[in-house]
Amino acid sequence: MGTSNPFKGGNNRNPLVPDWVGGGGPGPADPGAPAPGVPAPGAPGSPNPGAPNPGGANPDGVNPGDAPAGGGNPAGPGDGDAPAPNRFQSARTNFFKFAKSGGAGGGDGGRGGGANRNLRRAVRSFVGKSSGGARRATQRMASERSATAILGRILSTAGTDGIQETVRRLGFAQLATLPVHDIYAALVDVICEPGGELDESFAREAYLKALAEISEAQVDLERPSPETTVSFLASFIANAIQNRLLNAIGNKVVEVPRDVASVQNIEQQINDYIRGNVNDAMAEAGEDFPVELIVSTIDDIYERSVVLLEGPDQDGPDDDLDAENHEEIE
Repeated sequence: MGTSNPFKGGNNRNPLVPDWVGGGGPGPADPGAPAPGVPAPGAPGSPNPGAPNPGGANPDGVNPGDAPAGGGNPAGPGDGDAPAPNRFQSARTNFFKFAKSGGAGGGDGGRGGGANRNLRRAVRSFVGKSSGGARRATQRMASERSATAILGRILSTAGTDGIQETVRRLGFAQLATLPVHDIYAALVDVICEPGGELDESFAREAYLKALAEISEAQVDLERPSPETTVSFLASFIANAIQNRLLNAIGNKVVEVPRDVASVQNIEQQINDYIRGNVNDAMAEAGEDFPVELIVSTIDDIYERSVVLLEGPDQDGPDDDLDAENHEEIE
C-alpha cells in the first residue's frame, strides 16, 4: 500500500529479554523430556502425548502451553533487564563501516581470525552491549532454540526409522507419500511455532533456509546420517543467529554497498563468520546428540556459539567515530 516504513532494527528502549520470552507455559523444558510433537525414545509406535492428533484441535503439532526449550526469562521482568543507553550505537557504526567497505578485508570465517575487523567488532558489540551478553542473547532466541531441538529429535528418529515412518508416528500419514524434501518443508509448522511475531518468523526463515542449504548438498534426508544431522542443525543455528544480527543492526547491508556483488560478498562473509563459530561450538560440545538430552544440548550449543561470537576484544578499543558513521537508528 506504500504506507509502511522500513524496519530499522531494535531500539534502546526495548528490554534486553522481554517479559514474553518463554511464554506462559509451565517453565523451562525438562532436558530429558521429549520435544513437542516428536516420538519419545524407546517407544516405537506408541502414542505420543505431545504429538499432533490428526482428528484433534491441534493440527500444527505445537502445544501453546509449552515453554520454548530452556526458555523463559529467569531474571524476570525488570530484574537486571534495563537496556543501556545507546546500546546499539557501536554495533551499528561498525557494521556501517563493514558494509560501506563492501566487505573488503574479509577472511575465512572460523573464530574470526580472518574476518573483517569491523564485522568482528559489530558482532561483539551486538552480543556484549546491545544484547546484554551471551546468556541474555541466547535467552532471547527461545523460539529458535525450541525449533532446533524439535528438528534434532525428528532427525534423530528419522535416522533410525526414516522420515516417512517418523511423520506417520507424528500423525501426518498423508505427508509420507510426498517427496522427502516436501515432507521436511511441510514440517515447518511442527518444528516452528506458527504466529505473526518476529521471533516466530526468525525461526521459520532459519529453518527453511537451512533446508534449502542441506538439500543443495544432495544428502540422504530420508534416513539422515549423524553427519547430515549435525550439518542441518549447524545451518539452522547459524541462520537463526544471523537473522537476529541483521534484524537488529544490519539494515545497512543492502543500503550502503556500491553494487550487488558487494552485497553478496558481505552476506557471504557474515554467513561464513557465524557458521565458523557455530561449527567450533558444535565441535566443543561434541557431535553426539542423545535424544533424551537434545534440549539441553541445543541450548548449550547456542550459548557456546554466542560466547564465541562475543569473544575477546582482540582489536583494541573502537576507533573514534566520525560524524558520517556516528548515527543511532531508532
